[in-house]
Amino acid sequence: MKYIRRLIWFIASRLLIFTIAVSILLCAFYMCMNTANVYIVLSDGLEKRVEVILTREDAPELNSYFHADFLSADPALTAAFDGSSPYVDYNITAFEHELTIESLWAWPWDDYATCTVVERVPSITGTVISSRSGEVDPVVPTWQGGRYNITLMKSGGNWKIVGMQQESVIIEATPTPTPSPSPSPTPAA
Repeated sequence: MKYIRRLIWFIASRLLIFTIAVSILLCAFYMCMNTANVYIVLSDGLEKRVEVILTREDAPELNSYFHADFLSADPALTAAFDGSSPYVDYNITAFEHELTIESLWAWPWDDYATCTVVERVPSITGTVISSRSGEVDPVVPTWQGGRYNITLMKSGGNWKIVGMQQESVIIEATPTPTPSPSPSPTPAA
C-alpha cells in the first residue's frame, strides 16, 4: 500500500508540474501574440493617421485601426477636414514618422491593452499650393508630436485604438533652409 501511495503521489505531482508549465507557456504565447498585434495596430494606425492629417485624403483604412467613436472625436482629424489644419495650404509629398513604444501591456485574458508611446514627425516635405503661393510661408509647419497614453480594445478578434490621451507635447525644430550652391566660374582656356 505504501508503494502504491508513493507511485500515485509521484504521478500526480509530475502531472501538476506539467499542467503548470503548459499553463505558463500558453499564457506567455497569448501575451506575446496580443503584444505583437497591438504593436502593429499602433505603428501602422498612427502613421496612417498622420498621413491623413497631412494630406487630407479620406482614408477608410483608418477604420481598421481606430474605433469609430475615436475617429469622430479626434480633434486633429477634425481640423484636417474642416480646413483649420496648419497643413491645408500645403501639398505634402513625403514625411518621416517615428514611433517609440515606451510601455505596452496586454494581458492574455483581457480585451483591453494600455501603452505609452512617443510620436514624432521630424521631417515633412511639401510645397505651397498654387492658389496660396506668396500668401503663406514656403516652409511647411512643424508637426506637434508628443507622448501619449493609448488605450486599445479587442472586439471581434481585432485590436482597435479607442483612446489617446496626450501626456506631453514635442514640437520639432523648425527646419532651416539649405542654401543652394552658387554656380562655379568657368575656367579660362
